[in-house]
Amino acid sequence: MKTKEVYLARVIRANDGWYAIDFPDLPGTHAQCKDLNEIQKEAEESLCSFLLAAEAVGEEIPAASPTIELKEGEMAAIITADLEAYQRQHDTRSIRKTVSIPMWMANGAEKKGLSLSKVLQDSLKLRLAD
Repeated sequence: MKTKEVYLARVIRANDGWYAIDFPDLPGTHAQCKDLNEIQKEAEESLCSFLLAAEAVGEEIPAASPTIELKEGEMAAIITADLEAYQRQHDTRSIRKTVSIPMWMANGAEKKGLSLSKVLQDSLKLRLAD
Protein backbone atom coordinates (compact mmCIF):
# COMPACT_ATOMS: atom_id res chain seq x y z
CA MET A 1 0.00 0.00 0.00
CA LYS A 2 1.20 3.50 -0.80
CA THR A 3 1.63 6.01 2.01
CA LYS A 4 -1.04 8.22 0.43
CA GLU A 5 -4.29 6.96 -1.05
CA VAL A 6 -7.03 8.97 -2.77
CA TYR A 7 -10.69 7.92 -2.88
CA LEU A 8 -13.93 9.63 -3.80
CA ALA A 9 -16.49 10.01 -1.05
CA ARG A 10 -20.20 10.66 -1.30
CA VAL A 11 -21.54 13.37 1.02
CA ILE A 12 -25.23 13.51 1.88
CA ARG A 13 -26.85 16.18 3.99
CA ALA A 14 -29.47 14.68 6.29
CA ASN A 15 -32.69 16.42 7.32
CA ASP A 16 -31.27 17.03 10.80
CA GLY A 17 -28.39 19.09 9.35
CA TRP A 18 -25.72 16.44 9.80
CA TYR A 19 -23.58 15.25 6.89
CA ALA A 20 -23.16 11.54 6.17
CA ILE A 21 -20.03 10.48 4.31
CA ASP A 22 -19.43 7.13 2.65
CA PHE A 23 -16.94 5.62 0.24
CA PRO A 24 -18.69 3.65 -2.52
CA ASP A 25 -15.47 1.71 -3.27
CA LEU A 26 -15.07 0.68 0.37
CA PRO A 27 -18.35 -0.74 1.71
CA GLY A 28 -18.80 -0.20 5.42
CA THR A 29 -16.58 2.88 5.54
CA HIS A 30 -18.63 5.78 6.88
CA ALA A 31 -18.26 9.03 8.76
CA GLN A 32 -20.52 11.82 9.83
CA CYS A 33 -20.15 15.40 10.94
CA LYS A 34 -22.28 18.36 11.90
CA ASP A 35 -20.35 21.02 10.00
CA LEU A 36 -19.46 21.16 6.31
CA ASN A 37 -15.95 22.30 7.30
CA GLU A 38 -15.37 19.00 9.12
CA ILE A 39 -16.08 16.71 6.15
CA GLN A 40 -12.49 16.47 4.95
CA LYS A 41 -11.10 15.69 8.42
CA GLU A 42 -13.77 13.16 9.38
CA ALA A 43 -13.65 11.42 6.01
CA GLU A 44 -9.85 11.18 6.12
CA GLU A 45 -9.99 9.67 9.63
CA SER A 46 -12.48 7.06 8.47
CA LEU A 47 -10.53 6.27 5.30
CA CYS A 48 -7.17 5.93 7.07
CA SER A 49 -8.64 3.78 9.80
CA PHE A 50 -10.30 1.47 7.29
CA LEU A 51 -7.25 1.13 5.00
CA LEU A 52 -4.83 0.40 7.84
CA ALA A 53 -7.18 -2.10 9.48
CA ALA A 54 -7.75 -3.89 6.16
CA GLU A 55 -4.01 -4.01 5.52
CA ALA A 56 -3.34 -5.37 9.02
CA VAL A 57 -5.61 -8.38 8.43
CA GLY A 58 -4.45 -8.93 4.84
CA GLU A 59 -7.76 -7.93 3.29
CA GLU A 60 -7.63 -6.96 -0.37
CA ILE A 61 -8.39 -3.27 -0.81
CA PRO A 62 -10.36 -2.25 -3.91
CA ALA A 63 -8.78 0.34 -6.17
CA ALA A 64 -10.32 3.78 -6.19
CA SER A 65 -12.85 4.43 -8.95
CA PRO A 66 -12.33 7.56 -11.06
CA THR A 67 -16.01 8.51 -10.69
CA ILE A 68 -18.98 7.81 -8.44
CA GLU A 69 -22.70 8.00 -9.05
CA LEU A 70 -24.55 10.73 -7.20
CA LYS A 71 -28.24 11.27 -6.62
CA GLU A 72 -29.85 14.67 -6.46
CA GLY A 73 -28.60 16.63 -3.45
CA GLU A 74 -25.47 14.50 -2.98
CA MET A 75 -21.93 15.84 -3.34
CA ALA A 76 -18.62 14.20 -4.13
CA ALA A 77 -15.45 14.90 -2.17
CA ILE A 78 -11.89 13.90 -2.99
CA ILE A 79 -10.33 12.48 0.15
CA THR A 80 -6.60 11.92 0.51
CA ALA A 81 -5.49 9.53 3.21
CA ASP A 82 -1.96 10.23 4.43
CA LEU A 83 -1.41 6.88 6.09
CA GLU A 84 2.06 7.65 7.40
CA ALA A 85 0.93 10.85 9.13
CA TYR A 86 -2.16 9.10 10.52
CA GLN A 87 -0.03 6.30 11.98
CA ARG A 88 2.40 8.78 13.54
CA GLN A 89 -0.48 10.52 15.26
CA HIS A 90 -2.54 7.49 16.31
CA ASP A 91 -0.28 4.45 16.64
CA THR A 92 1.88 5.36 19.61
CA ARG A 93 2.10 1.86 21.06
CA SER A 94 5.53 1.01 22.38
CA ILE A 95 7.26 -2.15 21.25
CA ARG A 96 10.42 -3.73 22.58
CA LYS A 97 13.45 -3.85 20.27
CA THR A 98 16.84 -5.22 21.18
CA VAL A 99 19.75 -3.02 20.13
CA SER A 100 23.48 -3.40 20.53
CA ILE A 101 25.81 -0.57 21.49
CA PRO A 102 29.45 -0.50 22.55
CA MET A 103 30.09 -0.95 26.28
CA TRP A 104 31.61 2.53 26.62
CA MET A 105 28.37 4.08 25.29
CA ALA A 106 26.24 2.05 27.69
CA ASN A 107 28.47 3.04 30.63
CA GLY A 108 28.52 6.71 29.60
CA ALA A 109 24.75 6.83 29.17
CA GLU A 110 24.24 5.22 32.57
CA LYS A 111 26.59 7.70 34.26
CA LYS A 112 24.71 10.62 32.70
CA GLY A 113 21.33 9.13 33.59
CA LEU A 114 20.26 8.93 29.95
CA SER A 115 17.40 6.70 28.89
CA LEU A 116 18.55 4.72 25.87
CA SER A 117 14.94 4.37 24.71
CA LYS A 118 14.42 8.13 24.81
CA VAL A 119 17.71 8.86 23.03
CA LEU A 120 16.88 6.34 20.30
CA GLN A 121 13.34 7.69 19.87
CA ASP A 122 14.57 11.28 19.65
CA SER A 123 17.20 10.32 17.10
CA LEU A 124 14.75 8.33 14.99
CA LYS A 125 12.21 11.19 15.02
CA LEU A 126 14.88 13.50 13.59
CA ARG A 127 15.94 10.99 10.93
CA LEU A 128 12.38 10.10 9.94
CA ALA A 129 11.13 13.71 9.75
CA ASP A 130 10.06 14.75 6.29
